[in-house]
Amino acid sequence: MLSVVIPALNSAATVSGTLSSIFSNEISGETFEVLLVDNGSYDSTVDIAREFPVKIYHCPRKGIGPPRNLGIQKAKGDIICFTDSDCIVEKNWLSKISSFFNQHSETDGIGGPVFPYSYGQNKIQELTGRIFVEDQRYPGSIKRVQLGSPQGRIFGSNSAYKRSVLVKSGGFVEPEGSNLELSLRLAANGKNLFFDPNIRVYHIFPSTLKTIIKQQFRWGMQSTQMKRIHHLDKGVREIVYISYFPLRCLFPLFSPRDSEKKLLHFTQITSYSLGRIFGLRL
Repeated sequence: MLSVVIPALNSAATVSGTLSSIFSNEISGETFEVLLVDNGSYDSTVDIAREFPVKIYHCPRKGIGPPRNLGIQKAKGDIICFTDSDCIVEKNWLSKISSFFNQHSETDGIGGPVFPYSYGQNKIQELTGRIFVEDQRYPGSIKRVQLGSPQGRIFGSNSAYKRSVLVKSGGFVEPEGSNLELSLRLAANGKNLFFDPNIRVYHIFPSTLKTIIKQQFRWGMQSTQMKRIHHLDKGVREIVYISYFPLRCLFPLFSPRDSEKKLLHFTQITSYSLGRIFGLRL
């Protein structure tokens, strides 16, 4: 049995699309369950979720780590899948995950690419999605997750693990619950994690510059915390390394070609880098 865990916080605008895509999957409804773990929404997220055959839990501890871990505790499936409440999964998402584990018994975890959702998006969302995919450089074939390699990383919005592996590892670090940290920890412990480019999820990116800046800042903090946990933090040298990326994006701004995209990319990288530096202080 598969369990799908979805952490949610004030996702009224997107959660219906997420749940509709999951329940439209080409797989028997008896072979999977869906758990939505609300993290304190004050909009209609929970009311909308009740329109679907989902199990709803409430997690008062803030951050994405606690609701993911609560989902692990409550899940009944041998394989636990994760996506987010602002994502759309493909119709064969669950069947491809199930098939991969069945065909590769040594697999402990699997993930795939996250692409921008292309319908009804504004200019900021469209450009953000393009930048995100270009930065990831997804491999074109199945790739084992390796320490030190940025290619084939596993995202929390498109991942699945054996329940036994998650329980034994202690699950996600709280409160941030970075899936990149989890996959790095599991790979360091010799677990077999794979990236499959055919297992796809589509993300609805933030629609305003303010929310993008906040998202990038949060991701930057998570990255620094992940490095600290795994003793990869290099102190002052790390600050110099972090500062290099905004500077690298600054010079192309003087070229008028594709200026909107370049300016947005510079803003994202700067916000991410500030999050990295701020994380060094925590």
